[in-house]
Amino acid sequence: MKFTYTLTKSSFIITLLLSLFACDHSKDIYEQPPWLGGSIIETLEEKGNYKILLQLIDKAGYKEPIEKGLFTVFAANDSAYQAYFNSKGISSVDDISSDQAFQLFTLNVLNTPRARQQLIFEYSFWHGGWQEPRSEIGALLWRTDTRSVSNDYVDEVKYFKEFKGQSLKILGQAKKVPLLSTEFFSDFNGASDGSDYTYFFPNTKWKGLQWYNASVEAEAKCSNGYIYFLDKAVPEIPSIDEYLRNHKEKFGVYYDLIQRFASYSFNKYDDDTEKTRLYNKNYLSISNIANETGPSQPIYDRRDSWSAFIPTDNVLQDYINNTFLKHFESLDSVPEISLIFLAQSCLKNNFDVASKIKRSFVNNYGDNIPLDVNGDVSEAILLSNGPLYTLNKYYPPKAFTSTVSPVFFDNKYSTFLYALNEAQMVSSLTSTDLEVTIFAPTNSGLLEGGVRYYKEGKRLEYLEEDGSWSIMDFETKKTVVGNHVITDNKIGSQIDFSGEGYVKMTSGNYIYYNNNSIIGGGNQELGNVSKIISSQKGDNGMFYALDNAILAPKNDPAKFIANSEDLSEFNKLLFSSGLAEFTMDSETQIVYPRISFLLTHDFWTVLAPTNEAIIAARNNSQIPDNKDDLKKFLHYFFIPDVVFFDDGKTNGTYPSYRIDTMTVDGTNYTPIEIINTKNNMSIKDWSGNIVNIDHEKANNLVQYGVVHKTDKIILGQ
Repeated sequence: MKFTYTLTKSSFIITLLLSLFACDHSKDIYEQPPWLGGSIIETLEEKGNYKILLQLIDKAGYKEPIEKGLFTVFAANDSAYQAYFNSKGISSVDDISSDQAFQLFTLNVLNTPRARQQLIFEYSFWHGGWQEPRSEIGALLWRTDTRSVSNDYVDEVKYFKEFKGQSLKILGQAKKVPLLSTEFFSDFNGASDGSDYTYFFPNTKWKGLQWYNASVEAEAKCSNGYIYFLDKAVPEIPSIDEYLRNHKEKFGVYYDLIQRFASYSFNKYDDDTEKTRLYNKNYLSISNIANETGPSQPIYDRRDSWSAFIPTDNVLQDYINNTFLKHFESLDSVPEISLIFLAQSCLKNNFDVASKIKRSFVNNYGDNIPLDVNGDVSEAILLSNGPLYTLNKYYPPKAFTSTVSPVFFDNKYSTFLYALNEAQMVSSLTSTDLEVTIFAPTNSGLLEGGVRYYKEGKRLEYLEEDGSWSIMDFETKKTVVGNHVITDNKIGSQIDFSGEGYVKMTSGNYIYYNNNSIIGGGNQELGNVSKIISSQKGDNGMFYALDNAILAPKNDPAKFIANSEDLSEFNKLLFSSGLAEFTMDSETQIVYPRISFLLTHDFWTVLAPTNEAIIAARNNSQIPDNKDDLKKFLHYFFIPDVVFFDDGKTNGTYPSYRIDTMTVDGTNYTPIEIINTKNNMSIKDWSGNIVNIDHEKANNLVQYGVVHKTDKIILGQ
């Protein structure tokens, strides 16, 4: 065992002594008491049965600081330490090094004097100073900082690309010791009767104040601090990661799994003669259980911890054999996101205790799990950065069992899977409160539509109009996924895609379906289709495998009109009226047409007159010359907040964007009437004219709407 810390022991002691007299301890001394009794050292000597602890203090180099400074010491007697030594095959303090003594003793000392009240409630600058019952953070600061540091160790790097196959020396971290009390469990909404504590430590009696595995049996106020007498010696306390690493005979499968997410960074050189490089180890993409700090920022690190629910090797391997290895040759070929879900389903970013688990338990993904702390847990242990529960049963995340689950088990959907995860939509698609429809696009289909997963950069990208690839932002990821899912089906109701119709996707874009073929706006633009090749019913909807991707339209109404040769006269009128303009994308420098008022509503139907219609209207003097009148004339061709097709479903009168009158009661818009039968739609305008829409020119899908081309104009007066 080797203990590594920045200062040499002598310089550390000097620094500590200086700090005791140079610092302002006003926040550490709660009153100026008429000190009772002798010093901490004198009190322990007088007791007579704390010789081993005194030997540890001396060997750790702490005797002089404790004689001259203000401290709190947690003291186990000789029989308790001897029992601990026997469990480690040690006969006495003489058998351990000074570094080991320092490591062991510093788990039991605070360099400020703490009465019981201040020990439990602690000081927090961020929460108004000393805490008390019903204060802002109360007794929730339960992990106590110490100067004890875990041993450096050598890690064999299995997966991290930069150091794969190398042996790296990993720097040990400072330890926090759990201090659990009646007050903590009360504020934590746990079991204040101590049953949550004895669940971890069944061989320790609950006394209402526990220093890790030991009960505080008595308190002594000394002339230079406090002593809390313990019924057990506090052992080394590993982190969750250290415990898993040291018990690979039981957790080897899980430990190997999470090494895929281990990363290493250089910290400093060791003080040995070889100047060995020392590294930090962390986990990326899953809870960083190698970090002693825990899931929170430093302000809250003493309040929060991880929790681990790890199946034993035989349990986890059996699950992997019956799921992933039925689809993949090995875990190395499984999509990384699937492995992340597998690993993270066993970890949580909070402190879970038995009483809370009994009331309700959800995993990291928000799935309700029927975890039985009595039947499913074979062992539970509290570690330095959280508890570890050994499970004899594995509960997979709902993502592995719900309607969306096939994408986790097939590499050809990996791009869509990454988009699902990064758009934060997996949980919503597994909800039993929704009746979902999921269309799974292939990687090649998404690539054809300008979407790819760049493996080297571990990011989703989309193809710009200039041919370059750009990093996809969060909203674009949501749109890509939303183009392939429907989340607002009525419960128990699914669309029969062997029929024909139009449906709005979760993205807000529309698709056309006919005989199990799906066409999005982007498919229309490219002239291709996406066919359903298989389907399966899930627990909350239907899953459809596609041979291609459903492509979102690249065109909004402005771009569609500008790009359509037979709408060029209409486009000219929009520009001459000032309703349309050219704008430049600040990032790509690409210039594109924009109709600004389209931003005022989410959805639009546009009745776009063809060149033939505009020329005829101009010959009939129906197009205004005045710019304001022209705007009003053109507004009538845009219908907000409704999207209708010639499918025979939408009939009735709807307000256009053309303002008719404005009063104190509000604005009235000129209405337009839709007369709709399948493949035969007519528009009755405000002047009473009826305009028939050719089915071949109707139903042009654009972003968040549709454009119907009309061979005659409609009139708003």
